[in-house]
Parts: sequence; structure tokens; C-alpha cells
Amino acid sequence: MMSKKMIKIICIVMAALMVLSVFAVCLQVFAMDADVMQYVPVTGDNDGDYIIPITIAVVAILAVGICLVLPKLKKK
Repeated sequence: MMSKKMIKIICIVMAALMVLSVFAVCLQVFAMDADVMQYVPVTGDNDGDYIIPITIAVVAILAVGICLVLPKLKKK
């Protein structure tokens, strides 16, 4: 059985990977918009492709924060 410290380290690493994957997807979305939009007609495009990745990034950062703070709150 793994120790509690090892489980915490694994949780933090997985949350960091989640944040990293969000930024990788955001980079692709933002890079594609610059070149493709000049050839594609605007048909009521909204800001969803910016709002959704930002929301996912905020949730990922909150998950990291919860992984760090929750064990400290349980000790008290």
C-alpha cells in the first residue's frame, strides 16, 4: 500500500498534467483562429472557443488548490 505522501504527490502531478493539457489545447485553438479566420466566412461565431478553455483552466487550477488545501483542513 502506498503512503499518504506518495498519494498526494501523484494527485498533484495528475492535476498539473491536467492544467498543462488545457494550455496545450488553448494554444492550438488560439493559433488556428489567426490564420483560418481570414478564409472562413463569419457565420455568427461566438466567444465559446475562448470561454470554454478558460473555464477548464480555472477548474484545473481549483483542483490543484483543493488537493493542496483539503488535507490541511482535515488535520485541524
